[in-house]
Amino acid sequence: MATKRQGPMGLFKGASRLPRKSQAAASPVSVAGILYAWDMITDALTWGPGAAEALRLPSRDLPKNGQAFAQLVEPSCGLARPDAIAAMEPSNYAYETRYALRLEPDRVVMIEDSGRWQPDVQGRPAFARGQLRIDSASGARDLLPAVLRERSALLCGIQDAINEAVRVSQTCTLIVGAFDGDETDEMAEVARRLRPMMRRHDLFAALGPNRFALALTCCPAADTAGAMHRLHGLLQNHPAGSSLRLSAACAPDHTFKATKLLRFAEQALVAGTDRGEASALYKSRPARATRVAEQAPFDWVAALNDRSLTLACQPMVDAQTRAPMLAHACASVAGADGRVTPLGPAPGLQEANLPLLVDGRMLELAADHLARIPDRRLALPVSSRTLQDAEWLSMLAAHLGAHPGIEARLVLEIPEIALTECRRNLGRLHAMKALGVGIALTGYGAGHVPTAHLRVLPIDILKIDGVFIQPLRRSTDDRLHVRTLVDRAQHMGIATAAEWVDDEAVARLLASWGVDYLQGGLFGEPEAIVQPSPLQRMLKKARG
Repeated sequence: MATKRQGPMGLFKGASRLPRKSQAAASPVSVAGILYAWDMITDALTWGPGAAEALRLPSRDLPKNGQAFAQLVEPSCGLARPDAIAAMEPSNYAYETRYALRLEPDRVVMIEDSGRWQPDVQGRPAFARGQLRIDSASGARDLLPAVLRERSALLCGIQDAINEAVRVSQTCTLIVGAFDGDETDEMAEVARRLRPMMRRHDLFAALGPNRFALALTCCPAADTAGAMHRLHGLLQNHPAGSSLRLSAACAPDHTFKATKLLRFAEQALVAGTDRGEASALYKSRPARATRVAEQAPFDWVAALNDRSLTLACQPMVDAQTRAPMLAHACASVAGADGRVTPLGPAPGLQEANLPLLVDGRMLELAADHLARIPDRRLALPVSSRTLQDAEWLSMLAAHLGAHPGIEARLVLEIPEIALTECRRNLGRLHAMKALGVGIALTGYGAGHVPTAHLRVLPIDILKIDGVFIQPLRRSTDDRLHVRTLVDRAQHMGIATAAEWVDDEAVARLLASWGVDYLQGGLFGEPEAIVQPSPLQRMLKKARG
């Protein structure tokens, strides 16, 4: 018979439970989606396990930032993630969208993208976490929209032209042309006029009613300007020739891939149009900063120095009774209007170990709060970088020693990915457990830690990642995945919690599956903990 491991959760009022019946270990299932975390300030994009395999890409080709990922999104084939976030109401932090992702010249998949974003102190999107789900039916070419099939044929032709140019040690130049308005409805006439400058392996294709692409297989980069000048001459008598704008990119000078070559040429066309140029050549340059990155980011160091960081708490309730069991704590700041803004993960800085400093400050506030409120119980997140720091254990022991008795009411939340980043973190978990605190593993379900390893970890709670909870009502895959995770935890006698619970139907569904604790907007938003002023502390100490 499996019994729940006793820890701080076992001391909560009303939290005692009968031992669960042993269940057969659930058969493993693959993760329902591809997990990601996107820091919109630095534009860094982090992928969950198995992302490269699911997208059928080499690991080195996975986009490392949001801008690189955006370049894979097909134009006019759905609302990209940044646009979907911008279209949401400021008070709605959840997003859901669908778009086409081109992974190869002839491979396009439809993507369902859902998740949740966090604002910065000005309310602007600063951090997003979610999952991508590939529409399995989109792999069939004949089910794709006609515009995608036509673009795939064009890109395959461009790739053939690039391969031919490389084979004979030449350069393939791709020229993109555009006319103003919709004056050019028949591209056959444009192709006829351009035939004198085309050779055997060259390619002409329409990109739209007023746009075209011309791939010149043996056109050196040095001759690109001359080629565009000649093209202008051949179309000068065309009815729309006076509005013609051209741009070009070269392979292998700029890239070996057709998808990038076309994108570079189209980017050069936009840039040339903005500058009022009739012809433009793509120039390699560092990637532009994202819109959010161009804005002033939140100054964590200043907030630490002026002690403006506060502790905000969101209720975590019993799934059956809805009674508050403990509070999930996080770093936050209070605006001039008193509105509390929970902050995302602290970025790493070379000149300071910022995650440790932030987590240390939050631990200090949490310890003071637990000492002042004897019946309060807190779950406090600890970052992966903090867990690896040599000073963390001594810092934790010092705060627990200064406030005896609070350790039984403190649960430290450790991200699941921390146990794969550094194996010595396993020993640190046991050291923290020896100090008397509870330990929760967050982000559970991503697959960073094999199920067999959970049996030897000192874990009291497995917190299921909210990216699997948010789409439960519409996703059969996520329902199967979450149900399997809960069954596994029950078999090992470990309590489970679910985050991002915003819907009553989802809450009831999770409770029926045996999830122990629920957290989300349905039960209350984060609220700041008012800390006593130094004067109030002195007066209380004098009275005591």
